[in-house]
Amino acid sequence: MTAISTEQLTKDMQASAQKLEEAGLIPQSQDQPLNANDLLFYLTETSMPMADLLHQHGLFLDGRGLNYDLAQFDFIGQIANKVVTERQAGYLGGVWKQLDLSTDEDMDSNGTYILTALVALEILYGPQPA
Repeated sequence: MTAISTEQLTKDMQASAQKLEEAGLIPQSQDQPLNANDLLFYLTETSMPMADLLHQHGLFLDGRGLNYDLAQFDFIGQIANKVVTERQAGYLGGVWKQLDLSTDEDMDSNGTYILTALVALEILYGPQPA
């Protein structure tokens, strides 16, 4: 598992801003460049059970910064894709119920936020093509 300070995360995000925006990560404030809070927003706008699941699989924020384990991204992505698939099917009794996901106005973003964050982290810290 790797931890990256929010300051370093901001620097890395600003250096890759175009790639991140092409991947769907957008600044929360249009009058400021991308920063760590923009990415953290995608990870923190979820239920406590989903946050616990992310934490169990090495994706969480603590005093050291953002912790992540690239090896766990496939599993986390599978769960997030299941959330999206169930929402599209109108089925909110499976993983939605297990993870106590929101059915308010943000319900369409419950899985896509996580997927967007994973893609952004892969762009920043995943294996780089030769």
